[in-house]
Amino acid sequence: MNRPISLLAQNLRALREERNLSLAKLSELTGVSKSMLRQIETGQSSPTIATLWKIANGLRVPFTALFRKQDQKVTLGAFKEDKPLTGDSEGYRLFPLVSFDPKRSFEVYYMEIDPGTTLHAEPHQGDAEEHVFVLEGKIDIALDDKSYAVEGAHFVSFSANCTHRYENPGQEMAVALMLISYLA
Repeated sequence: MNRPISLLAQNLRALREERNLSLAKLSELTGVSKSMLRQIETGQSSPTIATLWKIANGLRVPFTALFRKQDQKVTLGAFKEDKPLTGDSEGYRLFPLVSFDPKRSFEVYYMEIDPGTTLHAEPHQGDAEEHVFVLEGKIDIALDDKSYAVEGAHFVSFSANCTHRYENPGQEMAVALMLISYLA
């Protein structure tokens, strides 16, 4: 497969997938048949300029976006590189690692909770899930009236649209990664 066709195939598939479009829906938006779109995405077709304009217009992207070489984005950082987020007590610290972006709809934090510290969290709006991966120590996580003890090398996932509480009942600092996923 030659380079422009290869880039076209990669970019068309990436644009379609990042918008959660099926080939059928993309066909509706562009006026290009599903079979032709499939052939373009697999690099088996060299479409006409008119077809490419239909695709660009249907996706509402510049024509050149279909052939642009995508730069690899790499972020390298330390868990505790930035100043932590804290609350009323300095007994817990949240370090943002991956900030929310509508294209990926999740965020990730590195969390430290000192012994005997409790963090009360308000319900999240919408359809959010929290995934807490305990790396060291133990964290008791209460959802409404039920509590779950999560020890190092274990995790818990839950719908975060209720009141929840994190507590370190141990004698050592608890360390965890928290992923919050926004589903809708």
